Amino acid sequence: MIMQHDPTSTRRALGRATSLASLLIVDDDPRICRLIGKVADEMGLCSEALSEPEDLLQLDASGRDGLVLLDLGMPGLDGVEVLRRFASAHCEARICLISGAAKEVLESAKQLGLELGLDMAEPLSKPLDLRTLQDILKPLQATGFHRSPTVIDLASALDKGEIVPHYQPKVELETGRRVGYEVLARWTSEEFGEIPPAIFIPMAEDGKLMETLTRTLTRRAFSEIGGHWKDASICINLSPSLLEDLRYPDLMESWACEAGVFPSRVTFEITESEAMRDPKRYMDILIRFRLKGFHLSIDDFGTGFSSLDHLYRLPFEELKIDRTFIRDLAEREEARVIVRTMVALAQGLGMTSVAEGVEDSQTAEMLREMGCRLAQGYLYSPALGLESLKSWEEFQSSVSPKQGNVDAMGGPLSEGVSRARPA
Repeated sequence: MIMQHDPTSTRRALGRATSLASLLIVDDDPRICRLIGKVADEMGLCSEALSEPEDLLQLDASGRDGLVLLDLGMPGLDGVEVLRRFASAHCEARICLISGAAKEVLESAKQLGLELGLDMAEPLSKPLDLRTLQDILKPLQATGFHRSPTVIDLASALDKGEIVPHYQPKVELETGRRVGYEVLARWTSEEFGEIPPAIFIPMAEDGKLMETLTRTLTRRAFSEIGGHWKDASICINLSPSLLEDLRYPDLMESWACEAGVFPSRVTFEITESEAMRDPKRYMDILIRFRLKGFHLSIDDFGTGFSSLDHLYRLPFEELKIDRTFIRDLAEREEARVIVRTMVALAQGLGMTSVAEGVEDSQTAEMLREMGCRLAQGYLYSPALGLESLKSWEEFQSSVSPKQGNVDAMGGPLSEGVSRARPA
């Protein structure tokens, strides 16, 4: 069922001109839709409501701006499925989850949306508080739509220190032991809220800001992780645009030494698609990284057009299996065959295999039985800021993972991380 709320003729004209209301309400309870729609009307906002799964299946979210209030518990097509559909359509709207589910479930769903590249607001718990609802709708009154950040906004954010490193643990599957952290960029803006990496990383590439972004994240990560956990490795994603300057390994070495971090603790991750596109182009600089003691990982393996000849000629030591295959591992035999082959390939080439996006203990156990060595994902922890990471480490130190127990770091640990996660 679709309900339209247009309080004035001007708003009706605007709605027809854009074909998109500034507010989209997705909830299977028509009473909730009417309540939110009424509040929007009183605030002079154009809103649209969807309450049936069939309506969502027909919805074209591409190009949508503004705000989406999404019920996480939609029957027939739950909110997680809707998030994936929005991400596939490259929806640009700000999304606010509403649900009566536990707070940690809402927070985890929000983090999933961010990982999918969506612009996620702080979730709202049911029953809805009228004042809170009005507060989240107020930005729509000022603009009628959500202004997207620009390269200028990104440059300003870097100057102001709004973009900071978060850390996702890498775990040894056989023992449950944390071995290191992947450094991931997070941008929380005073104006835009939380902006997904899928939006600002391409912006940094196009705006020639990758060097500044990488320098900011790397130096801070060396200082934070290097100073607190000297037994942990640090994994940093490198843009191909930075692999043109043969002096870059020297620069990385100087930053590491300045922070007291040995290069042997640092792994640089490069996506498969870029590494394989023109391997000769990167050979010199990759070899120089290895000569200085740094490690190299090929990221998102399986998503590009791999050449086995290139794979063994380039000096990589780690192979990261893309989450696309990991998420289907328990359900699809084809995924199991592919992952098993990738693990065997890594073993045969003397490389360490790492599974990305591990979200449940069944998948972790299957990976362990296949011989995959390391894993990262929500089963263990999302990416965390430094203070939340300290709480995570404290929790882990109170738990003694048992040999071969893939649940040793899941379950209660995940709940502990959710509670410790910053708002």
